[in-house]
Amino acid sequence: MFVHYYTHVPLHLGVVEHRLGELRHTLEDSAGVVYREGEELRAKVGPSVGGYAKEVKLVIGSAEIHRTGLVYPISWTATSAQALFPKLTGELVLSHVGPEQTKLSLEATYQPPMGPLGRVVDRVVLGRFAELTVKNWVDQLAEALISESSVT
Repeated sequence: MFVHYYTHVPLHLGVVEHRLGELRHTLEDSAGVVYREGEELRAKVGPSVGGYAKEVKLVIGSAEIHRTGLVYPISWTATSAQALFPKLTGELVLSHVGPEQTKLSLEATYQPPMGPLGRVVDRVVLGRFAELTVKNWVDQLAEALISESSVT
């Protein structure tokens, strides 16, 4: 299944790239990400409604320059009960929109768990849950990138 969400950050692309690098290393609490077990990143992901969140192992790879902008490979996997939760893989993309505007988007795919039954449940209910989860995560990341402006 495909999920996509984007928002705009009122900062120059170079500033967003720098702050994302800092967040990957310092992992601000406002981004909902914490260091555990050495270099492994974990994050709580879930929709902003309902109060449900699942801890996932978060991997954000090194950026590559593409025609669309800076592209970071990204994946997240449930830290427990992996058979019950989808693994998400995709790209976090930073695109230049204007002198002080950057588009932050996540384009990803996931395979619903539990085979054919999981695909049916995903179409009926869980697909919307996945979309809300991605939206919430991207919005939180954007907020963390913007809030860095008062720090640096």
